Amino acid sequence: MFLLRDLPKYETLLAHSKRYPGVEPAAIEAFLVLLRVASDVLDSLDRFLNQEHNLSQGRFTVLMILNRNPEVGLSPSDLAVRAGVTRATMTGLLDGLERESLILRTQHTEDRRMVTVRLTEQGTQRLAAMLPDYFVRIGTLMAGLGEREQAAVTEHLRNIQGRVESFDRNGKLAAAAPAGRG
Repeated sequence: MFLLRDLPKYETLLAHSKRYPGVEPAAIEAFLVLLRVASDVLDSLDRFLNQEHNLSQGRFTVLMILNRNPEVGLSPSDLAVRAGVTRATMTGLLDGLERESLILRTQHTEDRRMVTVRLTEQGTQRLAAMLPDYFVRIGTLMAGLGEREQAAVTEHLRNIQGRVESFDRNGKLAAAAPAGRG
């Protein structure tokens, strides 16, 4: 979560560029606005999921990943990788979803150590009840942009995403492949 609400004016950033080497005011302004908007969207998503559907983002993410191809199912470790969480975190998410009968874990017949996770009928119905409203809200959020502008935003954000590793490396750009669709 990005806590800063009072973003500095461009003139302040320009003044910083005279005091600190390497400051690019336009880059900093875009970065701060990106963080602010992302944080606001995540806060709004949290409220929608928690208050209206009694789901955390983590649990919703698991349901959405499983909903991509509900007939197949995935292993808990595959789910953890796709959701970007640890295996331990995934175990907790799955435990909660299983208690609510939204997912089912089944053991393989040949290797009982292997487990497949699938949506239950109740999980599918829960998503079917909430996703129309969810998608309308996304449409409303993005309505100010035409299709070309939306594609451009996506392209620009993927470009930034491909450089995130450079933030960890003191600004040294690592060769990173752009993130793909999944």
